Amino acid sequence: MKTLNTLVRTTLLASTLTLAAFASQASELEVNFINIDRPVGQLLVAIYDSEQAYTEKATPLRWAKAEAVGDTVTMSFDDLEDGTYALMLIHDINSNGKMDINAMGLPQDGYGFSNNVGMYGLPPFEAASFEVKEYASIDVVVRKPVNL
Repeated sequence: MKTLNTLVRTTLLASTLTLAAFASQASELEVNFINIDRPVGQLLVAIYDSEQAYTEKATPLRWAKAEAVGDTVTMSFDDLEDGTYALMLIHDINSNGKMDINAMGLPQDGYGFSNNVGMYGLPPFEAASFEVKEYASIDVVVRKPVNL
């Protein structure tokens, strides 16, 4: 009887772990950064999973950087949970790790947001947000810096 109970518990535990593994399968996000004006410097990417983190520019859920080689760069983000996200991009032309602005507060580096929103300033999370469920692919236009 004890052996049968052990066998049943082991089988139930194995089944539960298998179901949990299927329930928590990771999703993938592919992002195509398009219309890169100057293929120099780096693309600095931040992905946020909440309005608060996005608005406060807190530590992103994921961040990455890639060399800006060519007019399009594709990056993949694996192991994301299904959910709602928003993405920010800086095309760090001089590779100094930050968004450069001029004396008037205008960007001197390229930039972009998911859903290609936000011409001036940070767009609302709701406008920039997109859904990831198993797999998603988005295009983000890399806007040119403002040169006066």
